[in-house]
Amino acid sequence: MRETTKLIKQKIDTQVSRSQEVLQRTIHKQVLDDFKKAEQQINAYIKRFQDEFDCLLKERETREAEAEQIRETLNVQKVKLNEYLNEVTAIRASLDNWKPLQRIR
Repeated sequence: MRETTKLIKQKIDTQVSRSQEVLQRTIHKQVLDDFKKAEQQINAYIKRFQDEFDCLLKERETREAEAEQIRETLNVQKVKLNEYLNEVTAIRASLDNWKPLQRIR
């Protein structure tokens, strides 16, 4: 009877030990999986942030280039406008100096 009790106790201890090992491996695997998922989420967030940041930088560069082109166009138009204004001023002066000839009767 004692032998049987001893054997039963040993079998129970062996099963408990195996169950603890399986539980530890399961917990360890779950923790690794959780950390892997967290790392993937963090990497995805970093990639999204980097993509958005790159897009904003590109948009800023585009706007700066467009602004420079607009300034150049405006400067060209300003020069042309000043030329036309000078022409109009000269025509106005010519018209102001023009006097019709009077007919003698």
